[in-house]
Amino acid sequence: MREIDVDTMSQKVHILIFAMLFSSAVLNAQCPNNDTLCKRIAFFASSSTIPANEKLKELLAWEKQAATCSTLPDTTRASLLNRIGSVFFARGDYMLAIQYLQKSIKITATLAQTSSAQSRVLIKKYFDLARIYDSLQHAGKRLVALDSCAAISARINAVDVYYLFALYARVQYYFDIGDYNQCISYAGFCGKLGQQYTERNPGDQYDTGTWYTFSSLGWIVNSFLRMGDYDSAEKLLANKVEECKKSGLNNYLGTVYGQLAEVKENQGNYVEALTLYKQALSWEAGWGSSYNCRVILNNMGVLYGKRFNNTGQSLVYYKKALWYDDTKANRNRLDTLEMLNTASNIGYLFAQQNEFDSAFSYFQRSFDCIKTGIAEDDILHISLEEFARQKKMNYLTDLLINKGSAYLQQYKATGQKQVIESAVRLFKIADKLFDHMRNEQTDTGSKLFWRKDARRLYEPAIEACYLLGNTTTAFYFFEKSRAVLLSDQLSQQRWMGENDILNQTQLIKKINRLEKGLNAGIRSASNNTITPEIFALKQELDHWEQQIKTRNPLYYQSFVDTGFITLQYVQQTLLKKNEVILEIFSGSKAVYALLATTTQKYLTKINKQDFEQCTQLYISYLSNAGLMNRKFDDFVNTSHHLFNLIFKDIPLTGNRIIISPDGQYFPFESLITSNENKPVTYFIAGHAVSYTYSARFIMNDFINEPTTGGRDFMGIAPVNYPSSFSLAALRGSDQSLYKIAGYFNNAVNRVTSHASRNNFLQQFSQYQIIQLYSHASDSSSNNEPVIYFADSALYLSELVNEYKPLTQLVVLSACETGKGKNYQGEGVFSFNRGFAALGIPAAVANLWSVDNTSTYRLTELFYKWLTKGLPTDIALQKAKLEFLETASKEKSMPYYWAGPVLIGKADVINMHTSYSWKWIIAFAGAGFVLFGAVRIWGFPKNKT
Repeated sequence: MREIDVDTMSQKVHILIFAMLFSSAVLNAQCPNNDTLCKRIAFFASSSTIPANEKLKELLAWEKQAATCSTLPDTTRASLLNRIGSVFFARGDYMLAIQYLQKSIKITATLAQTSSAQSRVLIKKYFDLARIYDSLQHAGKRLVALDSCAAISARINAVDVYYLFALYARVQYYFDIGDYNQCISYAGFCGKLGQQYTERNPGDQYDTGTWYTFSSLGWIVNSFLRMGDYDSAEKLLANKVEECKKSGLNNYLGTVYGQLAEVKENQGNYVEALTLYKQALSWEAGWGSSYNCRVILNNMGVLYGKRFNNTGQSLVYYKKALWYDDTKANRNRLDTLEMLNTASNIGYLFAQQNEFDSAFSYFQRSFDCIKTGIAEDDILHISLEEFARQKKMNYLTDLLINKGSAYLQQYKATGQKQVIESAVRLFKIADKLFDHMRNEQTDTGSKLFWRKDARRLYEPAIEACYLLGNTTTAFYFFEKSRAVLLSDQLSQQRWMGENDILNQTQLIKKINRLEKGLNAGIRSASNNTITPEIFALKQELDHWEQQIKTRNPLYYQSFVDTGFITLQYVQQTLLKKNEVILEIFSGSKAVYALLATTTQKYLTKINKQDFEQCTQLYISYLSNAGLMNRKFDDFVNTSHHLFNLIFKDIPLTGNRIIISPDGQYFPFESLITSNENKPVTYFIAGHAVSYTYSARFIMNDFINEPTTGGRDFMGIAPVNYPSSFSLAALRGSDQSLYKIAGYFNNAVNRVTSHASRNNFLQQFSQYQIIQLYSHASDSSSNNEPVIYFADSALYLSELVNEYKPLTQLVVLSACETGKGKNYQGEGVFSFNRGFAALGIPAAVANLWSVDNTSTYRLTELFYKWLTKGLPTDIALQKAKLEFLETASKEKSMPYYWAGPVLIGKADVINMHTSYSWKWIIAFAGAGFVLFGAVRIWGFPKNKT
């Protein structure tokens, strides 16, 4: 081996150490002096005379030195980067400004973890970042920066102008995209903080806090007005005129008078509304607000046209609004949008008078307000970023619907086919715009409002398809008119993993718990529905949802395609031999029915008044045993008439029918198909019936792999209930469960005290089939459906699950589980729909209260047929037919057997039944006997 020269090695080590020390000294010598640098940064911040290029030259040189310096304080380094970004911003170099500001934010964010002072600095930096994004017209990124600004302010309780501005930006944004419930929540919170700001800053000469407080109230009132909640708006406006005058806030009087006028107009006090509009116009004209004057004049035009039926005077006010103070110097973005709305209203007015040239001229004027020369087709090419920048999106949807309706009116006047084809094309574009809006909204209540509002699109669209004889396109609008939010939920779940679902559920539970504790009843302006804690949780939930979209590039595309499914695809994929799908649309003027088989399709129009009266009478008989018994002949006539209304122009074939109703369900099973003076024959005799929220729902793939080993069946029967519920005991429900469990090898029953709310919520997702014997109601003190357990109640809003369920079927053998509030355009929010939203493909629910013995018998028969391997719809059909065959004359009435209905997929549910094991044991026993016989006696020898 070679020997190591110790002396030489020692010399080298000393040289290396010396070099390192020398290098460190040189580097430190290159570090800028902290005090000097801080003074220069402060000087450049206050100086407006030094050219930006000179500032940058020196600042960038400082940055170069700072980059090689390890001793410069992070606060100074962040301040230097921030000042460079500010100079780039002032020079118009926005991308470089963002780059440097984000570097500064990164350093400050680390410092802010342990310093409230740095947290305040960070708030200002996020505010500046939002300003830069605003200059680039990046509306989405601007809001994200402002959200960060607000989140930090909330965390350190810094009620400052940045916090108020950030919240107010959200208020305006939510209103513009139609997220009115979120607008109300955030505006209430912003107004409350505005009051706190005023109290903490009594010397504020501009009274910033009061401005935010009063302006936020205005947005709340506007949101209530937009959603048609005029009583809430009126309560908020009470005494506001006197308050404004007493406080010297006269610049708000025009807004208050205008809002009061809208309330009175929609309450039917048209003369008083007109007086209030004139007062509002006088105040706004005095303040020189051209935009507000346009709004008031436009509203007066609507009042004259729709309420006084005076089209001439209506047109006068519309034109005044359009031309009011029309100078480029005074016109801003809001002015232009109000002109868009007014021109659209004028176009609609001319179309109703069959003056189509004038109508379409004004419609084009409306489109020019967006961009000169733009047309409806160009709307679809607006980017998401541009879409997020739009204000008052309802004006744009109104324009598209108005123009489409004008084409429809022109077709009725001229009979030109290309005209009605243009109407259908416009309605499709409007529908796509509604999709974009839904993607931007976060609050379910706001989405439900827009689903209802979109009905004014789908009715003329379906009418146009009916007149055109285009059943295929009509089916598109049928599907888009129902349960789209449910499809959105299921689409989102497909992109979510178990951790995503768990995080979402935990956040939703926290928000629901806090909001229920905060509200404890009726929402009002003084009862704000958002607190700093709720605000932070909602931000976290929004951020989480954005991450889902970012991680999955195809998420957005799947979202906007929700509800779109072609009729041809349904015929080829969903429908099999002897299967039929029937969808019903109930509009304000007519009812339409669309039926499809594998090869045929039909679209018919039904008299609305006759249909609704007959349906109401039919349901009243079905849900009242005494009434049905006394007037059974009348029931038969009503039932048969309803059957003819629906199917008179549709040849009904096939023995399995899928029905997608519009709103509340009524059972087709008990419709009378036999003619007068013939023995009563029910629809159920020839058809297995299932119901669905939409065709798209039953075409979803609901296959979910269990996180742990799953079981076939869980039964729930509380039997007895807490005395506070005042509910009768369901005697015999536990015995019925034990009978049903005999059909399964792998079954668990939870009865009496074990049938608790928590046991149900924690365990149901692990079982393929859930059977629930209990009491329920479609309404409660919370104004939502409720199911009762042995210890407590479960409300529909509380039905959230932390895991993807294995469950394929829930049988809700409780009264009224198939009922709930009907949200027009979306459907009935019942417990079966709640389970569907969790990803459970099918439920059996009751439409009315039925006596216990009939319920137990029908349920037991259903499982008898289901475990024979039949599809769920056929199993339920056979159960009802067997019930009819064996029931007494009284209990053969539909009241006793037609209530349970199958909603969702009608598939075979694969499971291990007790019978299968018995056969396996029997065959195994026979095999052992045969094997033993062979061993003892041997095989018989062949004779030759």
